[in-house]
Amino acid sequence: MPAHSRWRLAEASGQGLLTMAKEIENPCISVCQLSGDLCVSCGRSKEDIRKWKRMKRPEKMAAVQRANVRLKGLKKAQG
Repeated sequence: MPAHSRWRLAEASGQGLLTMAKEIENPCISVCQLSGDLCVSCGRSKEDIRKWKRMKRPEKMAAVQRANVRLKGLKKAQG
């Protein structure tokens, strides 16, 4: 189905454009605590934080996954 047809379908169903491209939520919790190259509050690297607004959906998904892995590692290390 062409993109314009999917858009019309979403519009007709009252769902709008968000059906087609949901945003990846920013993992920032507004408690920035940088330790070296890493924010220990959200788990993102300085580079991921800096590039967030310009990242495409797949890049954001990967950044969130990396952040989750880092946070789990930090929690494990803290015991």
